[in-house]
Amino acid sequence: MGTSLTEIKKQMEKDVDEVGKIAQNVRAKLEAIDKTNLDNRKKLGCEKGIGVDRSRTNMTNSLTKKFKGLMIDFQALRQKIQDEYREVVERRVMTGSLEPDQMKG
Repeated sequence: MGTSLTEIKKQMEKDVDEVGKIAQNVRAKLEAIDKTNLDNRKKLGCEKGIGVDRSRTNMTNSLTKKFKGLMIDFQALRQKIQDEYREVVERRVMTGSLEPDQMKG
């Protein structure tokens, strides 16, 4: 049972790292869309304030806001998992059922 807790923690860390990579990719894409929106304003008929510009800007802002909300939710979930893991380790220390490799947590 001791190694399963360590394995679960390693898998969670791997999953968190993967989400971090995905988030970085999404952030880069949103920044690229922002840049494209600014470049698009230089085109005739797409100047700042025109309907096309407002639509593009509103969509980008909406996506950015949604992404930030998801990242806040993810951060809260990550913190909850870390807190629960810490509680499990503390309980195991108190009962003396903790394996030495789990104390690194």
